[in-house]
Amino acid sequence: MMKIKLNWGNGIAIGMTAFVAFIVVLGVQMFRDSPGDYDRQYYEKGLAYDSVYAKEKQVITDNAAPRCKLENKRMLIQFAGASAGHIRFERPSDPEQDRVLAFQSNGVDKAAIPLEKFASGQWQVTVEWQSKGKKYLYQREIFLP
Repeated sequence: MMKIKLNWGNGIAIGMTAFVAFIVVLGVQMFRDSPGDYDRQYYEKGLAYDSVYAKEKQVITDNAAPRCKLENKRMLIQFAGASAGHIRFERPSDPEQDRVLAFQSNGVDKAAIPLEKFASGQWQVTVEWQSKGKKYLYQREIFLP
């Protein structure tokens, strides 16, 4: 029967080998992750956060949160006054389905967004508009049947 004699030199060599193998496995795992798992505009969004925050705060200050209602394959958005802007639909499960649509309420306080081409499921909706010289931003999650 053969006995393996371990001394401190063998222990260091085994420990270093295990550490290098660990680092190699982490490196391979990092490159195998899909590129959709992170936000490519992370830093740009961080730099623009102050303007986004100001628009969200303006909604609260002016009590101008739009009322959204789903009806007959369209979204009706009621604003506090005449508005123009864009609405961004983001699909958390499939970023390729994200869409940005422009709207204008044309002198009235309502806008209708057609939803026929949208898949059913969870959507993150961001409405950014301008009314009476002020800029607003409102975010909400909706579920389309």
